[in-house]
Amino acid sequence: MANYLVTGAAGFIGSRLTEMLIEQGHAVTGVDNLNDAYDVRMKEYRLRKLQALPGFTFQKLDISERGSVEKLPAFEAVINLAARAGVRASVENPWVFLETNITGTLNLLELCRRNGIQKFILASTSSIYGANAPHPTPETADSDHPLQPYAASKKAAEALSHSYHAIYGIDISVVRYFTVYGPAGRPDMSMFRFTRWISEGEPLQLYGDGEQSRGFT
Repeated sequence: MANYLVTGAAGFIGSRLTEMLIEQGHAVTGVDNLNDAYDVRMKEYRLRKLQALPGFTFQKLDISERGSVEKLPAFEAVINLAARAGVRASVENPWVFLETNITGTLNLLELCRRNGIQKFILASTSSIYGANAPHPTPETADSDHPLQPYAASKKAAEALSHSYHAIYGIDISVVRYFTVYGPAGRPDMSMFRFTRWISEGEPLQLYGDGEQSRGFT
């Protein structure tokens, strides 16, 4: 049995990952600041389900707060799913994206360095590929021209992670998600918004000419 730290544990991906790890017999410490980026009741719903599971411990914690992260103990691995996500939201308030996605990642990498944690997994985004990514998109595609603060913050987190691998030998994996969806997913995703508008008889808001395509995870 291993003991994992999962940040963003009350989020869509984090909560499901935590369930899977516990089902496999592991222990999970979940942290989340339960911010209001979307309806916090969804996060509270997911968290209640997790708190009923044996082997799960929760701390309400903001990974951008260095002092709070420094108090965390050692784990077999750190899985960083805590993030501010959303292209348009990052244009409106870029500071919170930099604090969570860059400073938060740095704080967790420092936790790994200090406590000898040898595995770090970072959730990144397909947004780093910019405007002209080939389809399907290989991980070798150009990612040096992010178009929004969100994408730029994730690219910076990747670069920080690479530097800690190079200097300290931490085994680091980066996962670049393409619009993850599923049960109890983020309500601002297009498929949920389209479904709600259609079911409630509201006009469907469509950006662009309707000919664009998108890969989903």
